Amino acid sequence: MNGETQILRLETGAELAFDEYGDRGGAPVFFCHGWPSSRTMAELTDKAASELGLRIISPDRPGIRDSNFQANRTLLDWPPLLRELAAHLQIDKFKILAISGGAPYAYVAAWMIPEQVEAIAVVSGAPPIAELPDRSGLLTLHKRLLGLRGSRPGLLRLLFHIARPFAAMKLPVRVRPLLLKILQPCDANVLRDSKSFEACFESARQAWRSSATGVMTDAEIYAK
Repeated sequence: MNGETQILRLETGAELAFDEYGDRGGAPVFFCHGWPSSRTMAELTDKAASELGLRIISPDRPGIRDSNFQANRTLLDWPPLLRELAAHLQIDKFKILAISGGAPYAYVAAWMIPEQVEAIAVVSGAPPIAELPDRSGLLTLHKRLLGLRGSRPGLLRLLFHIARPFAAMKLPVRVRPLLLKILQPCDANVLRDSKSFEACFESARQAWRSSATGVMTDAEIYAK
């Protein structure tokens, strides 16, 4: 089951890609991946999900990896897609697990379709960035991205497209220690485990595969 890509053709004609992990017969849990990331980030849950009897269903958001881009997408467009995926899998009620940038998507689903969402769990969730009075606690990269969005949005869009071929490259193993040195210590400690590193960075690399536009759309949603 793991790593087996499935494609759902939505009512709009667009395609939504998803993978499953854990126990196929277990209690359904939809996984909301981080940013920039994609559906295989849910590999992190596989062993524990199998032990706990959980079926992890992890879709790519529109424009990410193998899911078709959706123009003018907003946060409110996510719950209908999740509801359609659940109907396709014949799932009436489910829980949601979100990591980092997946947090807003879990919250909006719980708010819009409470009759189906039984519970949500958020790990290291992204806050409402646009409403933060003090951004000093954000990563330097995120602060700079927000600054450019306000002052030079055209340049920011150009930088996303320039970054794409580099962000989509597979990192040589010898480069990993250098990358860990520039991360926050708490993140670096976790990512020293090779399986965690592969799950996080491979899913991030694959997020850029189809285009920079899907990754950029996700970023824009966080900033609103």
